[in-house]
Amino acid sequence: MGIAVAFYHAYGEITFTLNSCNINNSLSCKAVFSSGFTSFLGVDFWIYGVVWFPVCLALGLWTIRKYGMPARGILVPFLMIGNIWTLIPWNIEIRILAGTYCPVCITLYCINYIMTFVALSAT
Repeated sequence: MGIAVAFYHAYGEITFTLNSCNINNSLSCKAVFSSGFTSFLGVDFWIYGVVWFPVCLALGLWTIRKYGMPARGILVPFLMIGNIWTLIPWNIEIRILAGTYCPVCITLYCINYIMTFVALSAT
């Protein structure tokens, strides 16, 4: 699911066409995209998502293949990198953009949080 949403996000940001994502002034992908705060270290946020979620899938499949199940000790620390990473765009949306949020971005953050919870629940 994260891969699909990440590619949807990438397409929307590249083409600037996420009209369905513009709910009001506070929930607007276009407002966030046009803010000029959608990159880190010169790399657009959407690129991180397009790389992150396939790497998560590959790592999860690798741990299942190697250990016969998701390896919590490997997956949780890795996914925590993503959770910590979300603090950067959260800071932008909450503080810099004064409460203007990208619903697609928030969906991606939540997918990572859910993946972490699932990895924590693995036996």
